[in-house]
Amino acid sequence: MNVIETLLTRRSCRKFIQKPVEREKIETILQCAIFAPSPANKQPWEFIVSTNPKCNQDLKSAVERSKLEIADRSGWKWLTPYSVDFLLEAPVLIVVTGDPERNGAEQFLDEPGKGYEHACCAAIENILLAAHGLGLAALWFSLFEKRDARRIFGIDEQADPVAIVCLGYSDVSSAAPARKALTTKVKYLN
Repeated sequence: MNVIETLLTRRSCRKFIQKPVEREKIETILQCAIFAPSPANKQPWEFIVSTNPKCNQDLKSAVERSKLEIADRSGWKWLTPYSVDFLLEAPVLIVVTGDPERNGAEQFLDEPGKGYEHACCAAIENILLAAHGLGLAALWFSLFEKRDARRIFGIDEQADPVAIVCLGYSDVSSAAPARKALTTKVKYLN
């Protein structure tokens, strides 16, 4: 699969089959993640790989509570019935944490950036694309309270749990339909 095909055919997966992911594939995916760009090559990420079903259950329980709180605060009625059962189905969870102390030079600008977060997001994208290229399915998941992620996965207080990637083999019956072109504003300056 070439890179353009990989980019255009990758889909988020919310339905996994109960088949373990081979360790070699996880290692390859993580190798691709660490090749993501980062400010000043600080590589401000850490990856926690969980195949422990208790972590999945604890995460789902915490997310169910958070969903109700968010729905109440936001008024988003669609959120309450939104199913997060895929958290129980995913055989692998990859927690991507960032270190706020490992920013690049942008931390010294008048309006400092959050380069560590951007680098973690680049690593997450590499994880998603590598998974797809290896015949796996994945989901970038961020609907969780950081304090819950720290407790469930034993993350240090100073680390920032940026996202959790749900990883596994897709239930082919849930394959996403082809996407239409999105309407995105693009501005060219000449």
